[in-house]
Order: sequence, then structure tokens, then C-alpha cells
Amino acid sequence: MSISCFIASGCQIATTHLYRCLHLEDQLRALGHRARVADWREEAKIKVDDALACDLIFLYRLPMSAPLRALIETARALKKPVIFDTDDLIFEPELIDQHRAVRNLSPDDQQLHAAGMRRYLETLEACDTVVTATPLLAEFARRRAKPAYVHRNSLGREMSALAKRLRGRRGKREAVVIGYGSGTATHDVDFAEAAGALEQILERFSQVELWIAGPLELPPSLAQMAKRVRRFPLTDWREWFALLSQMDIALAPLERGNVFCRAKSEIKFVEAGALGLPTVASAIDPYRDAITDRVDGLLAADEAEWVNALTELIEQPERRQQIGERAREIVESRHSPQARTRDLTWLLPQLYHHRHPSTTPRGRGASLRMTLGRWLRRRKVKDKLTINWLVPEPFPGAGGDVGIFRIIRDLAEFGHDCQVYVVAYNLMTHFDTAEVRAYVHEHFGPSTAQYHRYEGEIGNADCTFATFWPTVENLTGLLKGGRRYYLVQDFEPSFYPDHPLHYLRAENTYCAGLRCITLGPWLTKRLRDNYHAQADYFDFAVDTDAYRPRPGLKSKAKRVSFYSRPATPRRAYEMGLQVFKRMHEEFPEIEIVFFGVDELTPAPTFPFVNRRKLPQEELAQLFSSSDVGVVFSLSNPSFVPLEMMACGCAVLEVASERWDGILTHNENAWLVEPTPEAVVEGLRKLLTDEKLRAELVANGLVLTREMSWRKSARQIERILLRDLA
Repeated sequence: MSISCFIASGCQIATTHLYRCLHLEDQLRALGHRARVADWREEAKIKVDDALACDLIFLYRLPMSAPLRALIETARALKKPVIFDTDDLIFEPELIDQHRAVRNLSPDDQQLHAAGMRRYLETLEACDTVVTATPLLAEFARRRAKPAYVHRNSLGREMSALAKRLRGRRGKREAVVIGYGSGTATHDVDFAEAAGALEQILERFSQVELWIAGPLELPPSLAQMAKRVRRFPLTDWREWFALLSQMDIALAPLERGNVFCRAKSEIKFVEAGALGLPTVASAIDPYRDAITDRVDGLLAADEAEWVNALTELIEQPERRQQIGERAREIVESRHSPQARTRDLTWLLPQLYHHRHPSTTPRGRGASLRMTLGRWLRRRKVKDKLTINWLVPEPFPGAGGDVGIFRIIRDLAEFGHDCQVYVVAYNLMTHFDTAEVRAYVHEHFGPSTAQYHRYEGEIGNADCTFATFWPTVENLTGLLKGGRRYYLVQDFEPSFYPDHPLHYLRAENTYCAGLRCITLGPWLTKRLRDNYHAQADYFDFAVDTDAYRPRPGLKSKAKRVSFYSRPATPRRAYEMGLQVFKRMHEEFPEIEIVFFGVDELTPAPTFPFVNRRKLPQEELAQLFSSSDVGVVFSLSNPSFVPLEMMACGCAVLEVASERWDGILTHNENAWLVEPTPEAVVEGLRKLLTDEKLRAELVANGLVLTREMSWRKSARQIERILLRDLA
């Protein structure tokens, strides 16, 4: 479906306007959409009318004003999404003390600047969503409770074509040219990061020249070397590319420890890489994310590292060419117009609030008829992978978290290099990497995987997994990490029945173009049928070392245990209250045990025992002592019924296609319709029919004995090795 987009530009600085507005316009048109860029003028009402005639409105760096507020309010009434777009940290007034451009202003001008930042913030907060050039900017926007996505700067089609024509113009010469382009006075502080090293380099290597474009004020020590330092005026991007193509080494210094610099984009690396130049850059967020040190560029954290990096490139022409060529390959694969247009196919549904079918092919099914050994013999593939994982801050006892860490543990034991990046939301916001590692080991068991606190970047890998819908948003904004996967353990939109925006954001992640690997076949079928996602599945599993029968714990009095989670609608807690109130009236002698959470609201009005949250061993004891276990899975099935069965407990669950191929009614479980009457009737049957209950227990033990996490991890491993071949 074609849509129309209006891009209002509030910043006419040539380069930023080009990257954020004109290139976006080209990408939209490449996808068959209509797009128009307009310079915003408050007095030009025709611009407002033009914007409201479009389906989607982008506001690039626009501070709030009365006409803009009227536009946003009218668009909201017309249900037209409005997006705030930025490539700079212009919306955090509290951080203004770190903004270098403000430091030399008068107090009155500083107040005026702060007022301007508050107006940008006002626009951001009034918009529906935010699009930024970097992950850190998106994180700041999310802290303002706004949905935020990353759409990185990239080359345009004209840029790519010009870069291709200009490559190789340097030719053979004795001089080695190191170059830097500056645009504003703020770059003086950035350049100081490399200035001391450049002074040493010019003194040491007589063949080196330093070319500076733009209004940079050189430090006195370098200004004295006028014969070795050439100055060029600030130019448009075409002339800058022509000048850059004649250099040998590009510089990309940024002030360390400055949050405004950390939020900037990696565009200097992109421009140099497009021309096949190696870049030496500050070891700071944008360049750590874009550059693999000593492979496609060089990173420097202090003066000594700047000197070493520049010396290496000056003394080794072949190394210089090798790194420049690898940078070109990276830029063409990650920063080309085609790459960014592909990103936009995922981004638009997030912004437009409509689901569009993905163009990725349907999955080939989880049935892998060929054994792993035969596959590896027939295809020369890497059998030990580096796998990145983006994992949300885990909670002890949470089923999804337990599943993630068990899979990671087993894949690491198989010999794969698992690098786990934990995204902090609440408890872990002040944890360092060592504390994250200790926390995971304490609550989810030891592992040979490596754990890190996620700081907005990941390392190179064969593949990277998102494991919860917000981590999909994180992953799609990153550059490194190989092929992208999504480990889906539940239909996550169902977590938000009362939060339509979160429901939509979670749902749209299935259209993000990531390869999905789901827990069980039901999710794979749903993602394929409803979202055209490429999906395979792995089987449900049980840790039978932990969950096994404990003899002698059952008593003469019947015990029924209920997985009770009031805050989780898919666990049907209210229906459980109705059921057990009636069960107590009919069977007052049975013991009713609730477990799962510490506080029950509303509380039961009949006699019961609340065992709250239990550690694994105590859960296994509870299940072993229970005659019947009750779980309601209204979304993808829970692990709990299987863990109950593994401990010798008969299970009553809700009948659903979700259990197809896993549980069978009247064979290994008792499956009922999701009504209080049907549940009561099923419990009555299980409590009074000893033979039936014994058969379900026996068959449940047989079933779960074969459901190991190690087996499930092997299924995921086979999918990865097959794909990455």
C-alpha cells in the first residue's frame, strides 16, 4: 500500500538536511511511496495544509510554536501520525551544561538557548513517535516515555554514485595526506582529541601533510607548521567528497566523556569508507558501534593510541589500503541507500500504525530431516558460532527468562561463543557488567556464556538474537551482529490488553524482517499466517533434573495447586477464583494451594494457602505433593504444566490448538473449555477418578522424560547452522 509523507525540515544546514530529509525522501520513493520535503515557515499556511493532506508527517528538528502545535493537534484529530526526527541531542535542557556551543555564550544567551531546547522537547513530547539517527538518542527519547526508533544516516544515491567515480584518485605519491573536515566552531574541541598526536606525527614523518577543510581554529602548535598544513574553505558535499577522495587517512575525533558527542552519528566514517579511505576515530559510542577496530577502521582512546594508529597507517601502505577497502565493503553493506531503504520497510509500520506484510519468504518449517552431521559434511560451514543475545533485565522465576538462559547455557556448552547483553530497565540500571554477571549466575545458574551490561552497542558475531519486543527495537538500530533473529516465546502483544500502543509496537516487531525461532509450533504458525514472518520452532522442554517426583510427599487429603498470577490476564486468575470457590463448597476437605506471586488481589474468599513465589526445589516439592495442578494458558503455553507433570502431578489445562502435538486430552492431561463450569467439572472428574488420575500421571512422566532443554537447544543450533551456511 502506497502512503504519502510530508517531511518538514527545521534545520537548513546543508549536510544534516541532506541526510535526514532528502535521503529519507529518496528512500520513501524507492519503496513506492509519495514524499515531499519542505522548509518549515511558520507563516506559510500552505505548508500546514500540505502536511495535513499526507498520511505521515515528519518534523525534523522543529521547536514548538503556535502554528506547529495547531498542526500537531489537527493531525491527531485526523489520526495522522506525527514523528519527531532528530540527529542531535537537542531536547534535554538538563544536559545543557555539556553542550559546548553554549559555554561561551553570555548568561542571557544561555537562557535563550535553554528555552529553545525546551521548545524542542515540547515538540518531541507532543508527537506520536520519535525517530533518531543513533541508539543513544533513541534511549533518551524512551526515557521521556516516547516510542523511539533508530533510522541511521546513510549515503544517498547521488553520493554513492559520486563516491564510486572518485575512488582511486589519490594515485601514487610520496606524501601521505591526513584530512579532517569541520563545519562549526564546536569541532575545535573535538579536534583537540587528536591535535597532540598530529603534532608528533608531523614532526616524525616529513612526508605527512595535514589537510583541514572548514573554519576549524588550529591549536598554536599546529598553526606554526603552516607549510605542512593546508587549509580549504567550507564547501558543499560534492566538493568535500572530491577533496576527501585525494586524502589517504580520514580523522574522526570526538570529545570523550561528552554526552552530546556520544549521541552523534558515525557519518565521517561512512563518507570516508565510501571512498575507500581508512578512518582513525575516537573510541566513543558512534564509532565503536560502526567500526571494528583494526579491521575496517582504527579506534583511539588517548593520545598514545592516536599516535600508534596513525603511525601504523603511515608506515604500512598495504595495511592502509586493506583497511580502506574493508571500510568500503562495510559502508556498501550497512550504510548504502539500499540498506537504509530495507530498514525503512520495517520502520514504516511502526510509525504508520498499520501492519504491512514482510517481503521475507515464509519459513521452511522446523522439521529438519537431515541430521546435523550430514549437513556439515555436505556443506563446508562454520560449526562454532559467535552468538549475541539482547536480553531484557531478567526476573527470578520468570518462565521466559528461565527459558532464555537455559538455551544460552546449553549453546555455550556446545562450544558456541555466547555474548549476552542485558538491557537494564529497573533494578539493574546501576549495575556494572560484573554485577550483571553475578546476578544472572545467582538466579539462573552458572554458564560459560559471557555477560555484559548493554550500553548501546554489540560486538561482531555470526548472528544476534532479540528476545523480547523492546529488544527488537534495540537490535534494528545496531550495525554489527551478523544475521538477526528473534527468539519468540509468547505472543507478546497479549501482554498489553489495556495498552493499545504497546500492543501495536509488540505486534509490529513480527514484521521487522528478523528470522523468528519460536517456542512451540503454534507461535510459528501464527507468525507465518498473520505476519508473513520467516519462522521455525523449537520444542517445549523440562529440566527433569530439577522437576522429578519426590516420593512420599502426597497425603490422604487431596491437594490442588493453582498457578495464580492476578496481574497477568492470560492466566485467568478471576476464573480461578470462581472455580475454587465452588470447589471448596463441593469438596471442603481438599487443600487449595495458590502459588506464583506474593500478593493476591483480589484475595480469595475461601480457605486456601498461598505459597507465593517459590524457588525451583520448593516448586518441585509442591508439584510432587499435589494430586492435581491447574494452569490456564490463554496465550502460548506455560512451562508450568509440563513441570507439574514431570513431578508426578495430574494436570488440568485449557483446551486449545496451542497444545496440539504436545498435550493430548484424556491421555497425558485433562483439557477443558475455558469456562468455570467446564473447569469445575474437570476437577471433579480428576479428584474422584483415581484410575484416570494415575494414567494421566504415568503418561505425563513418559512425555516429559523426553523433553530436555539440551534437545531444544540442539534444534536451535541446527536452524542457525543451516541458515548461516
